[in-house]
Amino acid sequence: MQILLTGATGFLGQAIAASLLEKDHRVRAIVRKESRELAALGVEQRFGQITAFEDVCAAADGCDAIVHSAGCSDPLASIEQLHDANVRSTECMLGACELAGVPRLLLTSCANVVIGQSDVENADERQAYPPQWISAYPHTKALAEQRVLAANGERLATCVLRPHLLWGAGESRLLPALLDLAGRGKLRFFGEPDKKIDPCHIDNAAHAHALAVDKLEPGAAIAGKAYFISQGEPMTIENFLNALLRAGGFPPEHRRMNSITARALATAARAGADGSSPLVNPYLLDLFSRASWFNLTAAKRDLGYAPTLSTAEGMSRLFTALTRVRMQSRSP
Repeated sequence: MQILLTGATGFLGQAIAASLLEKDHRVRAIVRKESRELAALGVEQRFGQITAFEDVCAAADGCDAIVHSAGCSDPLASIEQLHDANVRSTECMLGACELAGVPRLLLTSCANVVIGQSDVENADERQAYPPQWISAYPHTKALAEQRVLAANGERLATCVLRPHLLWGAGESRLLPALLDLAGRGKLRFFGEPDKKIDPCHIDNAAHAHALAVDKLEPGAAIAGKAYFISQGEPMTIENFLNALLRAGGFPPEHRRMNSITARALATAARAGADGSSPLVNPYLLDLFSRASWFNLTAAKRDLGYAPTLSTAEGMSRLFTALTRVRMQSRSP
């Protein structure tokens, strides 16, 4: 198939492009500027904006599917920025499918769309949206996926994937901040201990997208549905973050801060005083203070999904990648 991919220069998007190419699909990316990495993969690049309808329609011409993985997840972004990147862009994709006759649309959402103020444990796709989201990011992603699922029909097959807390070599928000805080001796855990999460390795998320594209047809089992994607290995928040620390060459952390101090730091982050440390912004404070792990039965049954990379193997690869970076930084 000829596939239009958005967000192809991002952490997940580039991994999706590689997975699609491995399955012999032709990948076209809509980009703002040329990417050497995409060129090396053999991805065709079209210049444009994902919120510009004419650009998207031109890029979608002749495509058999659109994989819309672009969006904004910056917890300090404005509501307007999040709405444009996550909702308006999705509306452009839906319009392009109609005008260009593209019969398949796969949206990358996130598991956070069902996370509110309470723990979410072993939840499946019947889990309702929360009465109130913890930030504008999951709210705008929920709005986007509602539009995509509602558009499913005889002429357009749609599907939504919800990977949870992506991690792996090249992740540029959580991991660098975590290692920076550890290096400065300022890292502390917060919230109640023993809360479990199930973050998804980037390779498994990309693999799920390739599976979904191959199965997405009007009337197919996955059409009009959303699926949680993760490792299938729930672990405590402390164990996950300490595994990242070990991969980065740091000892495990056991110190904690009380919730009042953590909330004060999060408020400072919202005001921009500590915007460089995403571990203490309001969104991540809430996310890493409660349990969030999901039942993968539906993804296994309908997508044929099974993680291709275990958490242990993923951490081993991350350790190798970070060790290489440290060695290169020490070279004269």
